[in-house]
Amino acid sequence: MLSGIPDQRADQGSGRLIAGRYLLHDMLGRGGMGTVWRAHDQLLDRQVAAKEVHIAADGDEECRVRMRRAVREARAVARVPHPHVIGVHDLVEYEDRLWIVMELVQGPSLADHVARSGPLTPQYTAALGLQLLDALGAVHVAGTLHRDVKPGNVLLRPDGGAVLTDFGIAALDDGEFLTSAGQLVGSIEYMAPERALAQESGPESDLWSLGATLVTVCGGQSPFRRPAYPATLHAVVYDEPVLPEQLGPLRPVVEALLRKAPGARPAAGDVAAALRRVAAGETDTGPLPAADPGAARSAVGPIGAAGPAGGAVNGADTVTSLHRQPVRAGDTLLVPAGGTGAAGGTGGTAVHTAVPVPARRRPGRRRKWRGPVLAGAVALAVGVGGLFLVGAPPFQDKEQGREEKAADQGQEQANEQANAREQEQGQEKGAELPAVTSAEQAVAADVGWQPVKEAVVREGDSVTVRFREGEWTVDSTSMPMTGPTGYDAENDRKLEFAKDCKVDPEAPFGTLLTRLSGAEDAQVRPVGDAVTFQAAGDGMVELRVNDGEGCLQDNQGELTVSVEITHTS
Repeated sequence: MLSGIPDQRADQGSGRLIAGRYLLHDMLGRGGMGTVWRAHDQLLDRQVAAKEVHIAADGDEECRVRMRRAVREARAVARVPHPHVIGVHDLVEYEDRLWIVMELVQGPSLADHVARSGPLTPQYTAALGLQLLDALGAVHVAGTLHRDVKPGNVLLRPDGGAVLTDFGIAALDDGEFLTSAGQLVGSIEYMAPERALAQESGPESDLWSLGATLVTVCGGQSPFRRPAYPATLHAVVYDEPVLPEQLGPLRPVVEALLRKAPGARPAAGDVAAALRRVAAGETDTGPLPAADPGAARSAVGPIGAAGPAGGAVNGADTVTSLHRQPVRAGDTLLVPAGGTGAAGGTGGTAVHTAVPVPARRRPGRRRKWRGPVLAGAVALAVGVGGLFLVGAPPFQDKEQGREEKAADQGQEQANEQANAREQEQGQEKGAELPAVTSAEQAVAADVGWQPVKEAVVREGDSVTVRFREGEWTVDSTSMPMTGPTGYDAENDRKLEFAKDCKVDPEAPFGTLLTRLSGAEDAQVRPVGDAVTFQAAGDGMVELRVNDGEGCLQDNQGELTVSVEITHTS
């Protein structure tokens, strides 16, 4: 599988034939996570773009897991037929490298176009914004996030239309590429505050990045870029955006998109309506209310991981060190001395005790996307003395900090009292919020039905089974590894001789299956990436691979699966 090889292989020149099909020509671009080549598809006789993904040299398990997730999400994007989403033609593993074969767009990136020709007019920017907003909507419906929307990841067709690209790299589980040294790669000036602080992220985070992109290409400068990385990160999390006058009627739109709290940003439909007005030459965009009117002011958590020191910040990806493991209250976090940032600065040394950060959520709301859990949130170290963000802006005077802290505590207390009143009123009316049970379990490929003991279900309960990570195979000697959706049609046909081994004859071998043991409804259901159903009777959730009893001896691997039960009584 994807074990990883030294990066110098990416330096080999053109003329290589990849997977016996794609002949490489000239290099189109190169970044920290991949090299893009112009290539010729010799099978279909067409020009394509082939992206060679840079894998960490040591190829550790964490790296391989993230690459497998990149494959899954690139496949999801490949199923999005949208004129403004890059077409993904093929995914190839060749010489321990992952190659993403895409349509070749004969045009520059939006970043290059603006650098050569200058900022765009508000009308043209709004027209491009509409195209990108529609593209993001299609991607979100497919169940993924882009996580790296920026001018460099938007290509322009010869007719001036926008194409959103670079999904296979950007759409990792946590949205970033973690190297073996534990480094986080991303464009911080286009990264939403909640993502910069490793908090929950969703489609609203992509809308923030779209807003920052529109400001940059119309106003001529990034709204949060500062002379040094720590200052840029501080601006993203705390400061208001710098919005040039030339934005004109586009200004209210980007101001709304760049609101700090995700729930305070407008809904995509309202953004689209406003962009249409600007593109048509109107000066009044109309109101852009928050998608969640009750969204609380965005909270900033404590900071706990080392970041790079000062240095020039440009459009390229930046790198910051981070801890890999989740942090618990009271853990001691070390900011390593001598760490080198993206711009060559040297980190300081500090010891910081993690502080638990209560999540501010409205009762009854549940988010679909979750960001990674970092050790604390983010710590910035500058020089040996160090500049640290620990829960409040470092440039804030102490008196102001005490006043805001007191105000926050007063607001928190008022919110808690209001929530308590709502719960009491609901109880008086006989209304209760539904109880939810969650569990996570590893499902082995060489075992039959495996019960999830925490997942006891009553009739009428809603059950959601969701794949998290892992791979398995139903024949370790001759079949490749696969995920929860099982083998594709070609590989499934190779096992036609063993079709009697299937538990679900309609699903491919290797499919993740679920059922309720002991329930009247003992229907076997393919899970795929996720499935939700209502229990027709009492029982316990069970999981297995689509490979029957007596056929499991040559199976290998396991999948990690989560189960969530919403109880009706």
